[in-house]
Amino acid sequence: MFKGTVNADIRKSIAIITGVAASVLIIVLIMIPPVIGLADSGDFGRVFGITGLTVLDPQQSYEELYFNYAHQKFGYGGYTLGGYISTHVVLVAVAGWIGRVFNGEVFDIRILGACYSVLYVWAITLLVRHTPEAASRRNTLILSILLALSLIFIFGDIGYLAFFQSFFGEPFALIAMLLLVASIMAIASSPSPTGKVLALFIVAALAVATSKIQNAPLGFAFALLAWRMIGLRTDAKWRKQVWTGVAVLAVASALMIIVAPDRLKNTNLYQSIFYGVLKDSPHVAKDMEELGIPEKYAVLAGTNYFQKDTAIPQKDPVLRQEVLEKLSHKDIALYYLRHPSRFMQKLDRAADNAMFIRPYYLGNYDQSAGKPPGAITYRFSGWSQWKHEYMPRNSLAYISLFLAYYVVLGVVWRLNRSRRLRLVAETLAIVALAGIFSCVVPLIGDGEADLGKHLFMFNVCFDMMVISVLTGIVYGGIRLAERAARR
Repeated sequence: MFKGTVNADIRKSIAIITGVAASVLIIVLIMIPPVIGLADSGDFGRVFGITGLTVLDPQQSYEELYFNYAHQKFGYGGYTLGGYISTHVVLVAVAGWIGRVFNGEVFDIRILGACYSVLYVWAITLLVRHTPEAASRRNTLILSILLALSLIFIFGDIGYLAFFQSFFGEPFALIAMLLLVASIMAIASSPSPTGKVLALFIVAALAVATSKIQNAPLGFAFALLAWRMIGLRTDAKWRKQVWTGVAVLAVASALMIIVAPDRLKNTNLYQSIFYGVLKDSPHVAKDMEELGIPEKYAVLAGTNYFQKDTAIPQKDPVLRQEVLEKLSHKDIALYYLRHPSRFMQKLDRAADNAMFIRPYYLGNYDQSAGKPPGAITYRFSGWSQWKHEYMPRNSLAYISLFLAYYVVLGVVWRLNRSRRLRLVAETLAIVALAGIFSCVVPLIGDGEADLGKHLFMFNVCFDMMVISVLTGIVYGGIRLAERAARR
């Protein structure tokens, strides 16, 4: 599969063309006025203080500020520490520093968009550059063009690109996942992988695991994947580099979980209980008794932490003492283990939102564009719209798809003795695991709150699976045709 012949030259050429095409697409779709971005849904404030940015016009109405319009211009403010924990803020802060160089008064969101775009183009060109080789130059060309077109059509969809010009953490995790897989492909295709490419994998894996607290446990899976690379080289230097990477990923993931603010834990636990287990429950009183929640809190069933005018305030100290400090997410997970039918009900709720790449309730245009409030663009949205309209809306369909995917990967792994090919199969298995994880963890950790946005990573992983299946089918067909031609 990975031969290192002259066919690599054609892959390099296609990779360069892919990078240029993706760059032009991004500029046309989101950079040239009217500028396209994504409206705030209340999350931007979490990154403003620590990155030195702020809202430019706080006098706007609530709807204008948060839902109707994607703001192009932001202001600069002072730096504050604490609050939101994510490596995503590092990239935003860097964009802010770059923005100050160009304009010390107003920050243009396109600076951040450009930062994401550079990393995105790097990721997809690296993937195309390391397309699996066929025996002939012509077949390698076909395969590399297929991969290039798939990456641009799927991950260049406006549903993904609009996130680039926002302060959400989702595009940070998207780019990190693409770079993670691209670095693995580069490592697997090299007869002697370098420490630089290994470092790229570690940094990308670290970025995914620390992009948000919910992703932290994935770091341990990535550490295991790094450990599997030890045998790719036999020298002591390589083993030292790999073990260092394993340690960095494991320690960072553990710290991410440990240092999670109590405030955030209480918020998410409230959502898990009252907007998760108790929401739409056919027997609220019985569920509360099983979890040890006093009966008086039944009035909160179905409410979320940010809802106004609840019968009992969400920040009530007695509620915190009697419920939020006595229960944990482990209790929620155990509840669903005892009641699998209830968890299937929640999975169906997630499946109903699973294929929404973009939040349709958030506007894409700056108010200066003169578009109606909440207007969104549908330019280059073929993939996101197809998924939205035609993909299944029930959990059993996705369970079946993921099981079939794992069966195929298992067969590929079993039939091939190549350590490098097995590493690729193991990477794709972890991509699918990350997709499963990104679906299950929000249900346990945050109930049904903001499911559409929480399932963004599920879309990323699912779409990577789609591309791998498409590429694998064509590659398998080419290999079979080449074998037949040699007989």
